[in-house]
Amino acid sequence: MRIAIIGSGVSGIAAAKTLKRFGHEIVLFERSKSIGGVWALAYPNVRLQNIADHYRFTDFDWPFKRDQHATATDVLAYLNAAIAHFALDVRLEHKVTMLNETADGWRVDLETPDGTRSEEFGYVIVAAGHYTHEKAELTLPGREAFTGTVMTERDLRDPSIFKDKRVAVVGLGKSAVDMAIFAKRGGARQVHQVFREARWLMPNKILGQDIALMSASRMSTMFEPAWVYPGTMTRLLHKYSPLGVKINSWITDFLVRRQEGLNKRQPDAAADARLKLINPRYPISRQLRGTLAPDGFFDAITDGSIEPHLASATGFSDKALLLSDGSSIEADLVMLAVGFKTPDLPFLPASIRAAMAENPDGTQLYRHVIHPRMQRLAFAGFNHNPFHIPGVETASIWLGAMIAGDIVLPSADEMEASTHRVRDWKRKYTIFEPTRAYWVSNRFHNYLDTLLMELGVKPGRKSNPIAEFFAPYEPTDYAGVFDEYQRAKGKPRRVLPLDT
Repeated sequence: MRIAIIGSGVSGIAAAKTLKRFGHEIVLFERSKSIGGVWALAYPNVRLQNIADHYRFTDFDWPFKRDQHATATDVLAYLNAAIAHFALDVRLEHKVTMLNETADGWRVDLETPDGTRSEEFGYVIVAAGHYTHEKAELTLPGREAFTGTVMTERDLRDPSIFKDKRVAVVGLGKSAVDMAIFAKRGGARQVHQVFREARWLMPNKILGQDIALMSASRMSTMFEPAWVYPGTMTRLLHKYSPLGVKINSWITDFLVRRQEGLNKRQPDAAADARLKLINPRYPISRQLRGTLAPDGFFDAITDGSIEPHLASATGFSDKALLLSDGSSIEADLVMLAVGFKTPDLPFLPASIRAAMAENPDGTQLYRHVIHPRMQRLAFAGFNHNPFHIPGVETASIWLGAMIAGDIVLPSADEMEASTHRVRDWKRKYTIFEPTRAYWVSNRFHNYLDTLLMELGVKPGRKSNPIAEFFAPYEPTDYAGVFDEYQRAKGKPRRVLPLDT
């Protein structure tokens, strides 16, 4: 089958190289002049939040030396090397303008350097990432009267712009905390961080161990409340030992706060007050999207070189940013780092787009891969988690097995009911995000185990029970999944009713 993949970021590449193993002809369409998705749009000095050992394809290691938290330049070089290694067909400056359903699949309308044209495909996979879409809007009155500079992190080209400026950063996500640290290091006169709600910012290490390694073991993830418990031990733990789950949550929250100094009494009352503002008021388990705190961020909060404000930005005067608590911040530069809109996907048919736009936190997909009402259309990378690349690869094997008829799906009504159960669980137990539907987060073992069981593949990837429970998982643990699925093929398998 000819399969079109829209987007050449890490998810598109992972899906392409995986589905190519099924014998399909894969074409990746990229609207820009460069592959890489968000990495091609990255602001200067941005680094990988995850460790590089976990941010890799299961069967292709980094072919060069890099830092453990690799730079955007290194990530782009790695992705280009992967495209060459897997011999993928990537068409740059090919913008997909519309998908038109046909009897056998889709007609893909394209804008290319040579003009407009259409191509026929049996299947289409959307791999347009969450962070390459439009920035979230923040319309503030008085902006035209403000005499300073207003920008987003996408506009940043040279961190020296912060020198000798009074800077106000709006937001508390990855880009926002990076901007605050860049401003501090770049010689800003003052740096203010404005946020509506304190969010968990994770330390690099806890108890001397890299947090990425700690969170990659089953011992860590099995205590996370989730919408699905495919493993017997995890299911029994959450059914019969809810107190144990709560105690684990309290311990985790305490250790993170201790590492960041949030629960340490400061001799300075003003420092105590600043730390209190930045201290989250809910458990870590309620936050799906993780952000790694830049080195020195909490020290800067403590010593006042970054001044936190628990408030909303409400407008501008000629020289200041106005806040909801009635205060104002005199500023020369205001950085609006408030995230992105829910992916719009304008190339989808209008009826589908309208249905997807109904949900403010995104449309929950079945197994985070397919929409129950869309035929021959799937999504790659809409299952974001700390093991994002192995997650996309495994989901792509599941998708390939479904296309091949080796997995039998329930009816559209049953799949839709399943997505609603997952959606409702997320809405009840996690905080709002515009892309909440597309996150798996630390539930990745539960999620990947479900896909593996439906493929007839052993979910436990370690060699013995002790390693299975205590040892951190690695992407290489999933390198043999495709071959194991091929050996397990036989009578088509029905999906498991695990989220009921």
